[in-house]
Amino acid sequence: MKRLATLVVLAACAGGLAAGCQREEAMRRYGTGYLHLEAGRLDEAIRQFESAIDLDQDLSLAYVGLGDAYREKGDFERAIEPYQSAIAEEPREYTFHYRLGRVYQALDRDPSAAETYENVVDLNPDYVPARVNLGVVYFRLGNLEKAETHSRQATELDPHHAFAWSNLGAVYDAQGRMHRAVAAYRESIALDAHQAPVHVNLGTAYLKQGRYDEALEELKKAAELAPDDPIVSKRLAYVYSKKKRYGAAIEQLQPILADDPDAWDVRNSLAAIYMILYLRHPDQDRLRRSALEEWHKSLETNPDQPAIRRQVKQWAKPVKPKRGGPAAKAEAKASGDKQPAGPTAAKKPAEKKTTENKSATEREPEKKTPAKPEGKQPAPKAETKPEEKQPPAKKAAPQHPDKTETKPDDSPDKGKADKAKPELEVPKDILGEGKSEKDEGSRDLFLNPETSGGGAEDEQKKVPSES
Repeated sequence: MKRLATLVVLAACAGGLAAGCQREEAMRRYGTGYLHLEAGRLDEAIRQFESAIDLDQDLSLAYVGLGDAYREKGDFERAIEPYQSAIAEEPREYTFHYRLGRVYQALDRDPSAAETYENVVDLNPDYVPARVNLGVVYFRLGNLEKAETHSRQATELDPHHAFAWSNLGAVYDAQGRMHRAVAAYRESIALDAHQAPVHVNLGTAYLKQGRYDEALEELKKAAELAPDDPIVSKRLAYVYSKKKRYGAAIEQLQPILADDPDAWDVRNSLAAIYMILYLRHPDQDRLRRSALEEWHKSLETNPDQPAIRRQVKQWAKPVKPKRGGPAAKAEAKASGDKQPAGPTAAKKPAEKKTTENKSATEREPEKKTPAKPEGKQPAPKAETKPEEKQPPAKKAAPQHPDKTETKPDDSPDKGKADKAKPELEVPKDILGEGKSEKDEGSRDLFLNPETSGGGAEDEQKKVPSES
C-alpha cells in the first residue's frame, strides 16, 4: 500500500511538472508570436499564438495576441472570437473589452461597439480611449446627448487630447451650437495642427456662419495636408462658388472627374456652375451646352435624379437674350456696332423739341409786346395763350421719353423670353451642401476614433506577472 501511494504521489508530481513545463512553453510561444506581430510578420504571429493556445487553452494573452494579429490583417470577423475567449478568461480586464469594441466599430456594428465600450467605462471610468470612441459610435447612432456626454468627459479627463476636442466640436456642430463647435475645433487644431478632417470641419462651420474668407483659409490648410482628398476639393469648390469665384471652383472639381468619371454628384456641381455663368451671359450658349453634357453623364451613372431631369428639360433650348440687355451691349461693343436706340437715345429728340418750344415761346412775347398799346394791357391774355398750348408739348416730350421704347418691351418675343428663363434649381447634396460620403448619420462631419489604448504596452505590462 505504501508503495502504491508513493507511485501516485510521484505521478501527480510528474503531471504537475509537465503542466508547468507546458504552460512555460505556451508562454514562450506567445512571446515569440508577439515579436512577429511587432515586426509585421502576421502569419507567423498567428501560427505561434495558435500553438500557444493548443498548449494552454486558459492563456488569455495568447487569445488577445491572436485577435490582434487578425485585426492587423484587417480580418475583423476572425478577430472577434479570440477576443471573446480572452474576456471569458479574464472578464474584468477592461483592455480586452476595448479591443473587442474596436473590432465591432471597424465592422460598423455600432450598437455592439457601444455596449462593449460601456463595459470598459464600467470597469475603468477614467479610460479616455473608450470615452472618445463612445462619443463616436453614439454620434453615428444619432444619440447626440450621449455623444456629447462622453466626448466632454474625455476632454475633462485629458484636456490635451486633440481627438476628444474635435469630436466634441462635431457634436456641437450637429446640434447647431456653432460658436461652441468653432471653439472646440480650434482647441483641437491648437493641440494638433496636422488634422486635415478637423480643418475641413472648421472650414465647414465657418461656411454655415457665412464667414467665407475664414472658411477658405481653413479649407486651403486641409488641402495642403490632404491634397488628393476629393471631399476637401468639393468643399473648396463650394466656398469658391459662394465667393463667386466660379473658375476656381471648376478647377477644384475637374481633377475629381479625371480620377473618378462616375462621380455624378461632381458632374451636377459642374453643371450648376456652368448654368450660373450662362444666366449671367445668355449669349454664351456653350455654357448651357456644357451644363447639359454634364447632367446627361450624371444621369447615365445615376438615373434616379428627378430634379436633374427637370433641369435638362428646362434648359434644352437656349434663352433668347433681352434686347438692350447686358449681353447684347457687350456683344455690340465687341463687334464695334452702335448700341440700339434705348431710353437715352429717345431723350435727345425730346430735349430738342423742348428747346424749340421754349425758344418759340420766348420769341412770341418779344414780337407782340411792342405792337399792343400800354393802356389796354392785353399782355396777360397774350402770355396765357402760349402757356395753354405749352402743356401738351411738355407731356409729349420731356416727361415720358421712354414711351417710344415701351412698344418693343411689350412685344410677344419679350414675354416668351421671360417665360423661357425659369429659375435654376440647384439640387441638394452637391457642392458640399448635403450629407457626407458614407451617409451614416455623420451629418457631413468627420469624427476621429481613438485607436490607441489596449495595445502592445498593456500586454508587455502583463507578461512578467504571468511568466
